[in-house]
Amino acid sequence: MQNLSISCALVCLIILGSAALVGAFGVFQHQISAVLVTGVMYLLAASFALFTLTIIHFKRLHIKPNSELRGNTVDGVVSLLESRAVDLLLPGRIFSTSWSLDLGWGGVMLCVMTSVLWILLSKIMRFNPISSMIN
Repeated sequence: MQNLSISCALVCLIILGSAALVGAFGVFQHQISAVLVTGVMYLLAASFALFTLTIIHFKRLHIKPNSELRGNTVDGVVSLLESRAVDLLLPGRIFSTSWSLDLGWGGVMLCVMTSVLWILLSKIMRFNPISSMIN
């Protein structure tokens, strides 16, 4: 699951980088189709970021069952050490969510809003008031 999450995050970053290039080309060359494609690419990046954060969320909710093997078990890790050593070493496996996960969800929302703005820009570029005044 972790490799899948990392792959989705890398795809998201690749899409965002290519969207920046296509968007810059579309704005500077006044290409409506490139601006529209940029909006769709931002929406696609938001969907891959959503996949990434959903995988992370469900991976952190998953609790491994403690099996009753020889030795002590904490979070599915078997230790043949004494109980004191387990109590000292294995709390490092306990983690909690913090600001970075909230920042990721904020990034998803920012990508969706940016996608809407790029698509709106393509609609605005399509309407040319000078040509409508001539006809």
